[in-house]
Amino acid sequence: MKHFINLTSRVINTSHIIEIIKRPGMYEIHMSNYSIGGFILFSIGRFNNHPNIIEICNTKNKQDYKIITDFIHT
Repeated sequence: MKHFINLTSRVINTSHIIEIIKRPGMYEIHMSNYSIGGFILFSIGRFNNHPNIIEICNTKNKQDYKIITDFIHT
């Protein structure tokens, strides 16, 4: 198994992939490194959690779609 997936715009470390959701003509790659932000002011505040999701579409990213398809099938 590869440790990295080399796409056209980025390189993905496979150890950070939580799940890959397959949809017709699209993959959603959910990554484990979440973005957390927020503020606290005088014991009042809020925190935000933004999941890191990479969308690979067959019509927009044909080469990346093929790379992910090959990764899933190996």
